[in-house]
Amino acid sequence: MPMIPDDHSQRHDPPGTLDPAAITLSGLREQYPGWEILIHLDSSIVSAEHRSADGRAVRYIVASGVAELAGKLETAEVVEP
Repeated sequence: MPMIPDDHSQRHDPPGTLDPAAITLSGLREQYPGWEILIHLDSSIVSAEHRSADGRAVRYIVASGVAELAGKLETAEVVEP
């Protein structure tokens, strides 16, 4: 089973600056606190879910790895509905 890097170091990169060398599960969770980011252990799939404050809108992103999810999250933040 592949290992998912999950460092617990504190990152303080400004929003919108994604450091490809530091793409980890904890790094994504810190950079995108409004998203619930999950790794599905029975597969190599990772996902992110964001619910609006009133709970009426849900955005869901699925990717085949942490790096791919990072790119999709960066795009999702730029193209905010």
